[in-house]
Amino acid sequence: MSIIGIIAEFNPFHNGHLHLINECKRLTGADKCIVIMSGDFVQRGAPALTDKFTRARMALSCGADLVLELPVYYSTGSAEFFAKGAVSILDKLGVVDYLCFGSECGDIESISAVAKILNKEPKTYKDTLSKELKKGFSFASAREKALCAAIDGDKAKIKDIISSPNNILATEYVRALLAMKSKIKPFTIKRAGEDYNSEVLSKVPSALSIRNAIFENDKSKKIALNTLKGSMPKAALDLLLSEETGLVKPNDLSELLHYKLLQSSNTDLTEYVDVTEDISNKITKNLDKYEDFESFCMKIKSKDITYSRISRCLIHILLDIKKDNMTEYISDSYTGYVRILGQKASSKDLLSEIQNNSKLPVLNRLKDAPHKLNPLQMRLFEESLCAGRVYNIVNTQGYQNEYRLKPVIM
Repeated sequence: MSIIGIIAEFNPFHNGHLHLINECKRLTGADKCIVIMSGDFVQRGAPALTDKFTRARMALSCGADLVLELPVYYSTGSAEFFAKGAVSILDKLGVVDYLCFGSECGDIESISAVAKILNKEPKTYKDTLSKELKKGFSFASAREKALCAAIDGDKAKIKDIISSPNNILATEYVRALLAMKSKIKPFTIKRAGEDYNSEVLSKVPSALSIRNAIFENDKSKKIALNTLKGSMPKAALDLLLSEETGLVKPNDLSELLHYKLLQSSNTDLTEYVDVTEDISNKITKNLDKYEDFESFCMKIKSKDITYSRISRCLIHILLDIKKDNMTEYISDSYTGYVRILGQKASSKDLLSEIQNNSKLPVLNRLKDAPHKLNPLQMRLFEESLCAGRVYNIVNTQGYQNEYRLKPVIM
């Protein structure tokens, strides 16, 4: 059996994701597709548009065979931690042949060349980086010059790889595979359709354009149905616009976040992942001007600190995601477990392969967690469950108690 792994958010699932699964299965000759997917909070520092079980159903309806949950410490992390957390779990399954992903360049050799330099940091790279930083260039600019000095090849392509969203993530996936000396082979296809940040709703759109279409009409699903036809597979669109599906946007968390920030106003916010002393001071200084989640992000962001960075920091504060805990997980080779969100009924052979080969405990029933997980795994598991409970305070149509739920079977 040949198996591909895909790391995803599916926020929500659209035609570009369908193309990725179908093309990667076809080109690799794979029989099965395992997706490791962010739970209820995503990497840009925001709640997912809809809950993880709905998004797992979308994936299973459109070509995935098994969907696993990426723990919250990794799903809301920077590109490096997002990639390493997910790759670590896929690697320890012991069954994945290819890690598949889309990229703007579609060139695995160039991506791998950049990844190797960033992992090894040869003398030419380090010397050039140091020299450019001393000249006053930003880290991004200095790193670009250092990479160009250390790699023989198309300089324009190198610049594109370290400046385009999917290329950056692709590079982090390959870096993680190399660092872990994984047997999984990286495989990329050229991203189809609109750019990652495009707001144009087309046949192969960005997830951003779909989220915008949903909320432009104050969550009017009837209007969204007509707008989104052709941009999403029918099965995914039907699930998204079902009356049983709740929709969540960042500002739905505004009151919860405001309370947590007020509660933490006399504490050192640098204990939370990604929060520097500068960001902590800016949050405290502007707290009296707080109106809602999104406007507060805009108030704190600056030329040197992106909106996404601020948004991630605020989500980490809200969910109590702390640096000390992250350090422990990283030191433990990225603590993980196999939490099944959903599967195809025809995937019993795949699950059997995982049970026989996985170096991580497999959770089909959550009540088995205390017996299967070690203390560090159990803490990460409980923190991910807590994030889900926070999400469902604002998602009134979401799931209630995860312990009462069984994995989705289709």
